[in-house]
Amino acid sequence: MQSTDTDRESPNIIILLADDLGYGDLGFSGHPTSFTPNLDILAASSLYLTNFYVASPVCSPSRASLLTGKYPVSTGIWPKVVQANSIGGLDPSSQTILASRLSKVGYRTGHVGKWHLGIGENQQYLPTRYKSIKSIF
Repeated sequence: MQSTDTDRESPNIIILLADDLGYGDLGFSGHPTSFTPNLDILAASSLYLTNFYVASPVCSPSRASLLTGKYPVSTGIWPKVVQANSIGGLDPSSQTILASRLSKVGYRTGHVGKWHLGIGENQQYLPTRYKSIKSIF
């Protein structure tokens, strides 16, 4: 029996976003003194993108763009940087994020680490407000 696309198992998707990490800063990308054996193993068995550009040099707008697929100005995050006393954030009522799209096609999604797209008093902007992702801090 010939397999079809629907018979194949979907690949695992892990996105590692590191602020201020340069192209050659890790062992697998050729840095002579960085020792990153676990990342080296992951990169060796993964799709490794060598030409990837972010939408902003600032962490919050670039993260918002990665999650939404939009330019920073269209996410509500740019030009401000979300700080503890900020009154805005990435609004789950008006922004669809990558995790929502992936969960609709059967992926289990999660978030680990820095969110920085609405924090502090503004509970409506926390990652737990997106029904599609489980957040672990």
